[in-house]
Amino acid sequence: MLGSPHTHWTLLFALPLLLDLCLLGSVGTSIRAVHRSGRDQETLRPEEKREHTEVQVPMASWVLCVAVILTAVAGAVGETRYEKFLRQHVDQPRTLGLMGHRYCGVMLARRQVTAPGRPCKPSNTFVHAPAEDLVATCTRPADSMGFHSTSAPMDITACRLRGGDTRPPCNYRARQLHHHVRISCLDGLPVHLAGTSESVNES
Repeated sequence: MLGSPHTHWTLLFALPLLLDLCLLGSVGTSIRAVHRSGRDQETLRPEEKREHTEVQVPMASWVLCVAVILTAVAGAVGETRYEKFLRQHVDQPRTLGLMGHRYCGVMLARRQVTAPGRPCKPSNTFVHAPAEDLVATCTRPADSMGFHSTSAPMDITACRLRGGDTRPPCNYRARQLHHHVRISCLDGLPVHLAGTSESVNES
């Protein structure tokens, strides 16, 4: 279920590169086409007419390339609150190859929770459980604050900013825990991770 939001933020990150690739395939021939546009077709030599016709193909390809990118971006911009919740808090199965505190730094950057030029987020929790289990939690009775707690503890990685300085670079401490997860829901879907606790009754 993480495919859609993951695709969204990856596409936004790669957009400048994709546009550059489109431009590289067409800018040279587009310039030649503009240069020819001021001359009457009848005054062109046969080989020039062929060249004038051929340059229209890369220009059309460039327009199509940009149109495809913009269409995809339109979908990426429309990330729902549920998709944002998945992107920021669900990592199931847990990403392999990231040991200790390195997990937090890499995952927070990869999921765009942190980014260059933005303040560091003081804390963030990744839940290593199926998204369906968190959706099912929304059907459980809410507590006095409107939060729903998972029926059983889940494996989580809690990331806490070292030192409290929110200025980059962001350095985090990671703790792997087995806690109940408290969430708030909207229209039957989790949209906010309120916290975790060892006991379902612990606030």
